[in-house]
Amino acid sequence: MKFYLKIFFCASLFLFFQIQPVWAQLVVNNTETPQQLVQNVLLGSGVVASNITYTGAQIATGFFNGTNSNIGISSGILMTTGSINLAVGPNNQTSAGLNLHLPGDSDLTALSGGATYDAAILEFDFVPYADTIKFHYVFGSEEYPEYVCCPDNDVFAFFISGPGITGKKNLAVIPNTTTPISTNTLNGNCVTTSACNSSNPCCNSNSIYYIDNTAGTTVQYNGFTTPMTAVSPVECGHKYHIKIAIADGGDGNIDSGVFLEAGSFTGGNSLHIQTNLSADTLCPNDNLQVYCTDTSTAHIFNWNFDSATVLSGSGAGPYTLNWTTPGMKKIVVSVPGFCEGGADSTYIHVNACDVLPPNVFTPNGDNVNDYFVIQNLEKYPNTKLTIYNRWGKIIFHDDNYHNEWNGNDVVDGTYFYILDVSGDKTLKGFVTILRKK
Repeated sequence: MKFYLKIFFCASLFLFFQIQPVWAQLVVNNTETPQQLVQNVLLGSGVVASNITYTGAQIATGFFNGTNSNIGISSGILMTTGSINLAVGPNNQTSAGLNLHLPGDSDLTALSGGATYDAAILEFDFVPYADTIKFHYVFGSEEYPEYVCCPDNDVFAFFISGPGITGKKNLAVIPNTTTPISTNTLNGNCVTTSACNSSNPCCNSNSIYYIDNTAGTTVQYNGFTTPMTAVSPVECGHKYHIKIAIADGGDGNIDSGVFLEAGSFTGGNSLHIQTNLSADTLCPNDNLQVYCTDTSTAHIFNWNFDSATVLSGSGAGPYTLNWTTPGMKKIVVSVPGFCEGGADSTYIHVNACDVLPPNVFTPNGDNVNDYFVIQNLEKYPNTKLTIYNRWGKIIFHDDNYHNEWNGNDVVDGTYFYILDVSGDKTLKGFVTILRKK
C-alpha cells in the first residue's frame, strides 16, 4: 500500500504543489558536541545546566533546522534510533532505518515492556530558578502507520528526578494524562490489520495530535506528532536531573526520532494576570478587577496599571480599577528576587464608548423618550450640559448632567446644546422638542 501511495504521489507531484504549502527540506548536521547542543541550542532562560553526558552513536544525534519543513519546529536537537540523516525528506523510502547494533536502555525497556536497542541518551543536571520547567518537542517515526500495535514499537521518554518527584517521572505523555507517548498510544491513518498480522485495536488513538506524512516532501518519517510540551513543577534553586532518551523497540531496524525545540528548555512560574473581563466591552470609568494567580504571601508584587485609578486592592489582588480615557492600556506585574523573580503583562482595550446625544425627544408624559437622554453618559461623570434657545439665551445648565432634562416649560422647537464631556472634549449640536401626540 505504501509503495502504491508513493507512486501516486510522484505522478501527482505537480497537482500536489498547487494545492499544498511549498516546503523546502529538513536540514541536519552533527558537528556540535552534546555539551554545545545543550548549552547553546536547547537551554533557554531560568535554567542552569551541568554534568552533560551523551550515550549513543554520534550519527544518531545532532542539530536540525526545520524552518523550511513541515515538522512544526524551526530548529533544535534531533535524537534518533539510527541516523539523523535518515530523517531528511522526501518520504521516499519504505521502512527507512539504520541498525546500529548498539544496546538499548533499561528505563526505556521497563517503559515499553519489551527489549530495546540502539538507544540515544542525553542527560544533564540542572538548577531551575523558577517553579516550573518546560520544553517543546515533536516525535516522529517510520514505524507509522504499518507497525502500530506491533511488539516492535520504538520508545522515547523524558525522565526527570529530584526534589518533590518520586523516582523518575516521564514527561513525554499524552496531554492531560499520564499515558506515555508511543506509536501505539498516538497515531493515525492506520489500517485494520498491522504489518505484524495482528488486529489493530489502538488504531487512530489520540489522532488529533498526529500528522500524516505519507506523502511528505521534507521529512522522511511516515508520521509525527504535533508540537507537544513537556512540563513539570520544580522547586526553585534545587538541583534536578533529566534523561532524554529514545530507542528502537523489538528490533533495531526502523528509525524514529524526537525533535527538541531550540531555546525551549526554560524555567517559568505561576505569575499570570487574570481579569473579570469576558469580552472587549470596557468603557471609560468602567470598573475592572485584576489579580495575579501567584498568591504567595511571601512575595512582593510590583504592579503598573498604566495610569488607571485604583479604587481598591493590595498584594496579588484583586484590584478594582478604571481608566477615564479610552485606548490600549498595559498592565504589568513583577515579583523581585532570585527565585521568586518573574513578570507577566496583558493589554486591556478601553473602548471610546462615545456619548451620543439624541437629535429629538418627545416630553409628552407617556414615559417614552420623555428626557434628553445621552447614551453612554454614565461613563463620563462631571459632564456639563448647556442648552440655548435660538436667541442665544441659556435655558438649561448642569455641571454634572444625569439625563434628567425634560424640556421644562420651553415651547416645541429646535435648540442648541454644548456638551463638555468630563473636561476631555466638547460636543455641539441641535435637538428638537416635540410634545404633540
